[in-house]
Amino acid sequence: MTRAFPFLLLSLLLGLAGCEPAPDDLRIGSNRWLGYGPLYLADDLGWTAPSRVRLVEYPNSTGVLRGFRNGLLDGAMLTLDELLVLQSHSPELDLEILLVANVSAGADVLYARQPIATLSELRGHRVGVENTALGAFLLSRILDHAGLRFDDIEVVSLQVHEHLQAFRSDQVDALVSFASEGPALERLGARRIFDSRLLPDEIVDVLVVDRRRVGLEQRQHLAALWYTTLRTWQDNREQTDPRLEKRLGLSTEALQVTLGGLVMGDTSLNHHWRSEGRLQQGVRRLARYLAEHQLLGSASRPDALLAQCTWKAAC
Repeated sequence: MTRAFPFLLLSLLLGLAGCEPAPDDLRIGSNRWLGYGPLYLADDLGWTAPSRVRLVEYPNSTGVLRGFRNGLLDGAMLTLDELLVLQSHSPELDLEILLVANVSAGADVLYARQPIATLSELRGHRVGVENTALGAFLLSRILDHAGLRFDDIEVVSLQVHEHLQAFRSDQVDALVSFASEGPALERLGARRIFDSRLLPDEIVDVLVVDRRRVGLEQRQHLAALWYTTLRTWQDNREQTDPRLEKRLGLSTEALQVTLGGLVMGDTSLNHHWRSEGRLQQGVRRLARYLAEHQLLGSASRPDALLAQCTWKAAC
């Protein structure tokens, strides 16, 4: 049975009422990605204001990183690789992973036009990719699997909104893109030849905060907002999916395909990832890889990103 929104909103507000409200709104930066859907849904439902959270939207993750570095944000939605890059370039920030937002399991995709059918066949071809930390990391991992180097291909820098036209106009032979672009690309003859299912637990989105700016109670409020809104989305798909489609500019098909490639970060996933050391291992492994491939500006401090589990929602 579908749960009524007013009841959920009341439950959320009651759950947050026991804490003293924060003096200032938390400014959380994000780009439009379905894996960050709970934050956009909370904003669309008017739940961010009672939680003293303000969503700051950017066209891409590069803008989010710049906003964080320039002191315009208190927290952000980022991939783990983006977070490590941010930490390495901005050692003055005291960054903490508040929670795992989602894990990509097919939502990040390499599409190619015929006759390219295998990764090794990318040699000598034009590969479009977004000029972001995630784009660089994902392309690097694809080349690892292909047994190729960057100079074996021609890299074409493209914004996500340019992917479809670039493929249509034959500017690229392959695209490192997202499942949301898949339906339109496949109608043009593109084929999925690699996706993040072959990179288990490597592409992980997190909600991160700066400890200097975000106190303990504020972190509790923010985590509660995420988990409550995620449950609302999952329990009321018929009502919430159309809201997210409109807010994120997705077709129903694109939303379904993308969501099918994401494991969302609910309380259970976050508990297991922390208690089993999975998050810590993943951060350390990724930091080593980025350093070895010269994708970090300086030595990183991966363990400093992890919370000390001093409150229930983060453990």
